[in-house]
Order: sequence, then C-alpha cells, then structure tokens
Amino acid sequence: MAPNTLTLNCLLEPNSVAIVGASSDPGKTPGRPVDFLKRHRFAGEILPINPNRSEIQGLACYPSLRDLPQRPDQAFIALDTDGAIAAAEEAADLGVPFVVMLANGFSEVGAEGVAREDRLRDILEGSSTRLLGPNSLGLVRPLNGLFLTANAAFAVDDIPTGRTAVISQSGSAIGGFVSRGRARGIGYSVVASVGNEVDLSVGSLGEVIVQDEHTDTIILFLESIRRAKDLERLAVAARAAEKEILVYKLGRSDVGAGLAVSHTGAIVTSDAAADAYLKDLGFHRMETFEAVFEGAALFSKTFSSSPRQHPVAAVVSTTGGGGALVADRLGVNGVRLRGATVGVKEKIKACGIEVGGGALIDLTLAGTKPDVMRAAIGAVLDDDAYDALIAVIGSSSEHFPKLAVQPIVEIVEERRNTGLKPLAVFCLPQATKALELLQQVGVAAFRTPESCADAMTERLRPAKANPNRLIDFVSPSSATKDLFTVLPDRVTEGEALDFFETMGVPVTARAFLSAVETRSGAGDLSSLTYPVVAKVASPDLAHKSEYGGVVLNLGDEDEARTAANAILETVAERAPKAQIDGVLFQHQAKAVQEVILGLTRHAEMGPLVTIGVGGVLAEIYADAVTQRAPVTPREARDMIDAVKGLAIARGYRGGPQGDLDALADAISAFSQLGVFPEIREAEINPIMVTENGVVAVDGLMSIRRNRGDDDVHRDA
Repeated sequence: MAPNTLTLNCLLEPNSVAIVGASSDPGKTPGRPVDFLKRHRFAGEILPINPNRSEIQGLACYPSLRDLPQRPDQAFIALDTDGAIAAAEEAADLGVPFVVMLANGFSEVGAEGVAREDRLRDILEGSSTRLLGPNSLGLVRPLNGLFLTANAAFAVDDIPTGRTAVISQSGSAIGGFVSRGRARGIGYSVVASVGNEVDLSVGSLGEVIVQDEHTDTIILFLESIRRAKDLERLAVAARAAEKEILVYKLGRSDVGAGLAVSHTGAIVTSDAAADAYLKDLGFHRMETFEAVFEGAALFSKTFSSSPRQHPVAAVVSTTGGGGALVADRLGVNGVRLRGATVGVKEKIKACGIEVGGGALIDLTLAGTKPDVMRAAIGAVLDDDAYDALIAVIGSSSEHFPKLAVQPIVEIVEERRNTGLKPLAVFCLPQATKALELLQQVGVAAFRTPESCADAMTERLRPAKANPNRLIDFVSPSSATKDLFTVLPDRVTEGEALDFFETMGVPVTARAFLSAVETRSGAGDLSSLTYPVVAKVASPDLAHKSEYGGVVLNLGDEDEARTAANAILETVAERAPKAQIDGVLFQHQAKAVQEVILGLTRHAEMGPLVTIGVGGVLAEIYADAVTQRAPVTPREARDMIDAVKGLAIARGYRGGPQGDLDALADAISAFSQLGVFPEIREAEINPIMVTENGVVAVDGLMSIRRNRGDDDVHRDA
C-alpha cells in the first residue's frame, strides 16, 4: 500500500465537492449528498455530475468530471458498480485528491467482486487520488457543513458538533452515533464510514484525523481487525498527539474456536486475540455501545491527570440505591472504591452535614443542596487519595438540575485548565436536560450505571506507555535455526520439546522408543527416573489421551515397557490411520500447579502468546490471558497475575508457592517462537510449576512452511 499522502486540509477542508451520479430528488440515495451539503450550508462549491441533467436541486449540473470548470477537491461517487469504477478511473486521471465510493458489489459478493477491488487498486496505483470505500456511506464534518454522505440519519437540520471523531467499518453505525448523540446533545468533529478499505483504512484515515485540532478523541467502530499495520501507525500517531483511541468491536462470540489444533487455539478466540492486540496498541476497548459514545468525554484533555498503577475511585451520591448500582459494577470490574477521607468529611461537615463510613460518599440524608454537592465534589477533586470521581444524582437531576448538576458544571468550568481528575456523572432518572448541561461542558454523562462504570474502568486502566513494541524478537541461536530447518511440518511431541528446549524453555528428562523397539523389547530406558509417564509419539494426534495414548505412574522399566506395548495396540485400534512413530517416556514431575502456555499466529495481528490454567480441561475453564508476542519477563508476570485460576501457584490460602519468576522467564522464552513465521501454533500443556522452577512435559507445534491463505483467519 502506498504511503499515506492524504492531508488534513484535503480531507476536512475542501473548497469544492463533486457529486457524481447526483439526483434531482433529495429523497433518493443519489440525491441526498447534494441535499445534505445545501441543508448544512457547506461553504465550498457543490458540483453535481449527471449527463442527463443541466440543473440539479437548483445547482448547475455537468456531464462528467472532465467537464467541470476546475478540478474538484473531492468527489462522491453515487453510481452503480461498473459506473463507479469508471468514475474512479476518471477521478484518478484528473488527480482528484479524495474520492468516496458508495457502490457495493465488491469483495462482499465473492470472486467477481474481489477482481473489481483489484481493478480499483490498479486504477489508484501511482495516482495522487485516495479512495474511501467502496461500500462507504461517506464522510461528515459538521463544523463546516461537509456532509458528504447518503446516510438518511443526516436528513435533519440540527446536528451538533463535538470534539470526538468516529471512524466506522459499518456504514449504518455512523447514523446510530449521530442520531443517538443528537438526542443527548453529543456531537462529533468527524464521522466517517470506511467501507471495504480498498485504499484508505480505519488506521490510515485515523492517522490523518488525529492531527485535527478540533478532535480530542477518536472512536473506532470495528467489525474485524483489518490492515493491522495501519492501526499500529495510528497508535503511534495518537500517542504523539496525546490523543486517546476508543474502540467498540463486534464479535465477542467464540465461533471458529473448534477449528484450532491446540487447546490454546480453542481458548484464544478471534475476539480474545483482538482484545489483546487492541490493548497492546494502547487503545481503550469498551464493553458496551453506550459506554463508547457516552464516555468519550472522559478521555479528553480536560481530564488530564494520570491515575496510579492501582487507581482508587470515589462515588459521591445523592441516592443510595443509584450509588450502589455504580459501585457494584465498579467492584465487578476490579476498581477499588474509597469512602470519605477525614479531609473530605471535614469539608462536608462545614456545610452542616455528617458523612458516614462505607464505600460510598452518600449525601442522601443531607438532601440535595448545591452547597453540599459543591463541597463534596470539590473535596474529592482536591484529595490525593482519589484518582477519579463519579457523581450519582437522583430524582433532582430530572426536575431540578440546578440543585446537584449545576454545581458540577460550575466546578468543571472553573477548573478546566487545572488538570481535573476523571469525572463522570450517572443520572438515575431519565434526566435529558441534566445530561445536556453536562455534555455542554464536556462532562461524560450516562443513562445506565453499567456504561458509566465500564467507561470509568477503562479510563483508569493504565495505557501502554508506548504503542511501539518495547522489545523485539531476539535472533535465534544457530543451533535453534539448524534444528528448525530439519523439523518436518508434522512435528511429534518429542521434536517439539527438543525445539522448545533450544529456545530456553526448561523441559523434562525423557527417552524414546521407536515402534519397532517397543514391540521387540529393544532400546535403552536406563536414563529414566521413576515414576514415568508413557505417551504415544504421533504427529497426527494432538490430544493423545483421547486415544488411549497416555499412561501415568509407571514405577519401573517393566511397567514402562508393558504400558508402551498397550499404548501401541490401543492407539492403532482407535486411530487406525494415524502415523505412530513410537512411545515417549518422561519423568512424572509433581507440581504446585499445571499451566498451559501457547502461541498462535493471526494473519493480521501476528503471533500471540497465551497462558492459563493447564491440563486436559483447559478449554472448559478458558481462564487465560493473551498478549502479543514477544513478551518480557515483567510482562509475563503481569499475565500470570491476571489469570484468576493461577492463585494456587501464587500460594493460595497458605499453600506452597510456585516459582513464578521461573514461569515468567519460560513464558518470555516461549514467546520468542513468534520469530519463526512458519510456526502456526505451538503449545506446552502443561508446563509444571514447582516450588523451585518449571518444567515443560507436553509439547505441540504446527508448522506451515508454504502457508496457503485458504485456512488462515484474516479477520478477528
């Protein structure tokens, strides 16, 4: 893809816009862009294009782009598929800087549509034209009346402006943002639909918009992860501009997990992979749609203070029940709450009010009074014991907003340039006027306790200091490279463990007998320390226990050889088509806890490392954490701490504590497998965590040296 040559002025401040295929009927889709541009008083020149009309909606109309008196700055193409491609070619020949294509009939319809997209790329190659779409519902800049869209949601007169931009993969979603926001007094600086991202993507468009002085935050509405490198460049640009990226992403279901070879592949759904990827970029992913558009104001520069590593929030409430709703959700999210400190109590007491103990700063019994609310809000904002504040307002917010809402508005206006702590408001009733008052001064105001708590939780989550990778893959040793070169694509467990060992992962002592040696009683097992485990060695059987291929607690060599023969017979009966190389023997280690450690590779997001509770039930528990590879030992420790089920290894209830530093080192070393692009999946299940180290006892690896695209997931 060509470098991003699109400039901010070209995108958002055009002097002229051509509408190709314009209709004289503003009620029809091709007629809407002209109507919207006129309706919202676009300051530039509107140039309708239609060979069958001399005038459209009161404006002079031209037969084609070539017939215009000057080259337009932008063009909106509202033609059918073939006509749209021809118009795009004409625009590229003329050097029109920016083109929006509405037409469908591209990759979404199959091979024929994919070929059309390839044709568009050929047209754009080497030109100065950048294209948004196809399947794009357009670009809107409310500040200057640039309503270059056919979305019917914009057929209203009073669309507010704001300091948040929206970039959406869904065309219909932009109408949802605007209509819902309009009902709440929430406006936007830019709203854009990217369509199929043939040229401009979510990331490349965001990379331009993040430079806009009228934009504080950017919301990304994602259906999947596409053009990951563009998103990574956006992350770098956003960090440089000190602006935050909020994300709402569809697809939290685990459809497709069953297609994976490893337990890890089943645990790491495409959504879990996307979640890890977005967090690694420093983006803030919201759980609910309401939270993402209501909470955008929380991330503006008005609230610039940075929370500590383990942030503490205060909930000041005029309604005990409403405060409890928010506090409960914050607790579920893991946010620590603190009630009134001594200093806060004293400042509220000066208003004649005694505040009790507990997690809430509850003003219910005091009645709703402006001086009490001002004192409480001001005291919390001044107290270093708190990192953030949520004000919960009861029935007064609906009928008497001056009592409890107006003091918040006044405090924000007074302190706007003094580094305000993150501040949000939840109104328990349907308090439209109060919500609008708060939105006007840039305070995030919520209609549900869940969206309020979720948005604040994400605001308090420490963002990645640098969206660039803090570390990179280490060049593997010559021994590791040599071993990988001779590994077959179908790797046995023993071969996988040998390879993991060269990467620095501690591996259990082991011995191997071929199938011929097993049946004849030959081979040397003298190196084994008993008890041992016997496992079938087969590149075709990822989960050996399902085929009777594992026997535990073998106390001596006779038991080991007898079990090995039984394994060969059982597996041959249950999996007659499987290649059976022999039997692998391993010392049976005792562990404080078993951990699953895996690596998967996504076509867009790259290698991802996952840890969780190990064993044969790993997929059922699905208690795991995923991070982009590679990870440092410090990052690996954070992953360990985030897995609830690994509390046992952390010394739960006075039990023995596993060597978590050794586990972190092993995770970090294992994550370096991502340096080999041919490794599709790799897994250790389990790696045994003991009190004095860790040891890998089961290995799996899937290699594809000449990967086809037919079975590689492109989207998450």
